[in-house]
Amino acid sequence: MLMTSWQATTFLIGEYANEADANPVFTVADGLIWLRQSVQRNSMVRKIEIMKMRGQAPVPGLHSFRIDRTGVEVFAPDAPTADEVTRATAKDAPRVTMGVPRLDEMLGGGLPRGYSLLIAGPSGSGKSILSAAFLAEGARLGEHGVIAAFESHPNGVRNTTVAKLIAQGSVSLIDSGAPDVSIDEVVVRLMREVRRMKAARVVIDSLSGLELSLAPTFREDFRESLLRLVTTMAGMGVTMVMTSELEDRYTDLRFSPYGTAFLTDAIIAQCYIEVDSRLRRVMAVVKVRGSAHSDQLREYTIDADGIQIGAMLTEQEGLLGGRPTDRKKRD
Repeated sequence: MLMTSWQATTFLIGEYANEADANPVFTVADGLIWLRQSVQRNSMVRKIEIMKMRGQAPVPGLHSFRIDRTGVEVFAPDAPTADEVTRATAKDAPRVTMGVPRLDEMLGGGLPRGYSLLIAGPSGSGKSILSAAFLAEGARLGEHGVIAAFESHPNGVRNTTVAKLIAQGSVSLIDSGAPDVSIDEVVVRLMREVRRMKAARVVIDSLSGLELSLAPTFREDFRESLLRLVTTMAGMGVTMVMTSELEDRYTDLRFSPYGTAFLTDAIIAQCYIEVDSRLRRVMAVVKVRGSAHSDQLREYTIDADGIQIGAMLTEQEGLLGGRPTDRKKRD
């Protein structure tokens, strides 16, 4: 109290086992910040809680933070600005082109700006190539992008198109090199880069890699955390593409291993089929919220120029079963 009368801002630092302990210091102090630390397997997670701040309303809850060479970085939740909310709720927002011929037509004229799109498919089906085309199309139109890569090489991203965009300064990379990542950290870094770059497009490649990058304690609430990520990006008015790894199971039709497909505004599903002892790829637009879209299953190929969408396999039926039958032969 004497130091307060001197107008001195004072930090009292102590070690306490339990915040519920009765202690006169807790009562006298104007603010109380509690630091926590937990270890699960080889993962260490640090969290901070503002338990008291006299005369102010602190943000409730536990917030993750990281200690590195630069000091302490807290990943507290942030809200979109008024300008970002205005842009996100604009009714006359144009459609976003994807950069893949025929795909915009399948989406009903492109992806509505501010939407979140989930690209779900097995390994090698071209999810990262499609998301790279999405960023490249934005750069061609003068729009900046941000990619959070969770499946990158130690020396950089795998996709050469994305690597060129990063080198040109059209796309910013958020690398997952830091251990024990939290969704709060991902959201804060994404918001920071979106604002710095004034980005209109965001890619998360992939949700499967993101889950593996999380500290074990954060994986339990992955669905709730993903909802927070999607709603935050939507509130900022950016258009987001996420990729998700799926096993090719021909006995059921799923779009996300996490049961989170309902969170996204649009879904593109990719799968393999066997025709004449050859492995072929097909894709379909499963949903585009509030918009008409194609219900066609179209074959596509991947070459040096990216994804090329072809025609429907009208002579085949049972495509989603993985081993379609020829109608002519059946008849």
